[in-house]
Parts: sequence; structure tokens; C-alpha cells
Amino acid sequence: MEFSTEVFFDYLTRPEFLAAAGVTFAVAIAAQGIGVVLGLILALFGMSRYAPLRWFVAGYIWLWRGTPPLVQLLLLYFGLTQFGIRLTVLQAGLIGLGCYSAAFMSEIIRSGLNSVSRDQTEAARSMGFSRLQAVRYVVLPQAFRIILPPFGNEFASMMRTTSLLSVISFEELLRVTRMAINDTYRVIELYSVAAVYYLALYSIWLLVQIWLERTASRGVVARSASRQVDPQVPQ
Repeated sequence: MEFSTEVFFDYLTRPEFLAAAGVTFAVAIAAQGIGVVLGLILALFGMSRYAPLRWFVAGYIWLWRGTPPLVQLLLLYFGLTQFGIRLTVLQAGLIGLGCYSAAFMSEIIRSGLNSVSRDQTEAARSMGFSRLQAVRYVVLPQAFRIILPPFGNEFASMMRTTSLLSVISFEELLRVTRMAINDTYRVIELYSVAAVYYLALYSIWLLVQIWLERTASRGVVARSASRQVDPQVPQ
């Protein structure tokens, strides 16, 4: 059976595929957002002076990074039903992918925070900032440019990881592709359509990431110039 360009271009322009790509992108953003928020909390816990918080973070990272995300999704969607807890496919997907992402984002954020000199925190504390205020207003803005590149890679990975949701019947891009294959039996054409959409989503994100990195770099240059004029301007 030869490759059918007619089938390929037909499904490439179908609204259900475009809608599925939009759903994939939206779910990736939502799951990554959960991962960033939880990752920040875990990073701060991991830098705490209290040992139980550090042990909790170490255990969390060990558990979520050490088990496949597909197994995590299956446990959340099917396994919890044994305890009377029934999650929708969207809830299971966002919780599973968000918690999985948090295990990686916590390490990314912690590395970024540690890259900022402790003198910055001490200077902020001496000016009356609380520890959290010092992190929020002094450390995080400086760590952002360090965090951004690995965060971009993590989000790009998240867009591909959303394909696992098809296993629990969530109608994202791969699920829609498989249903179309069941109707047409045109495997290579339809998987090629899915690949084109994944590449398009990845390319869009690459442009966004480049813009974010350039914006962050301009901010750093501007602060450096300000310090040359006025040494009292914070870094």
C-alpha cells in the first residue's frame, strides 16, 4: 500500500485534528503550570533548615522520578477506584502529569535559586525582608534567567508526554489519530499527520522560548547598566 498524499492532506486540515492539537497544547500548559507551582514549593522545602521537609522532598522526587508516568496515570485513573475515588480523565491527567513535572521542576528551580549569591539574600534580610520576601523579590528574578532554558526543555517534553493520556481515553492528539486509523486503516498517513502537529507545537514553543530568553537577557543587561550608573541599584 503506497503513501496516500490525498489522505494525508485531508486529515491534516480536518478541524478535529486542529482541535485535538489545541487540547494537547492547553493540557501541557496546565500540567506544566501545576508542575512549576509544586516544583517551587518543593524547591523551597528542599532548601529548608528543617530535616523532615528535606526528607519529604527527597522521597517525593525519588517516587515520581523513579516510576514511569504511564504507571502513575494508570494508578490515578484505575487504581484509586478500589478506594472509592473516581477521577475524570482530565483530573487524573493533570494531577499525574503535574506531579511528575514537579519532581523535575523542583530540581531545576532549586539549582536556579542556588546560583544566586547568598549575599543577595543576606542584604535583603538586613533591609527588613522576610525570608520568603527575599526569595520573591530578590532571588527569584535573578534566578529566572538560569531556570528558563531547562524549563523550556521540560515544557517541550511535556507536550510529548501528553500522548500518554490516550491510554486512559483522553481525546488529545494521539487518541484522535488512533481513532481515525481505526476508521481508515491508513497508519503511516495519519501518524504522519500527528507528527506534523507535534512538530508545529514544538516549533511554536521554540519561538516563545527564544523570545523569553532574549527578554530575560535584556533585563539583565539593563540592570547591569543601571548599577554602573548607580551602585545602589539591586542586581
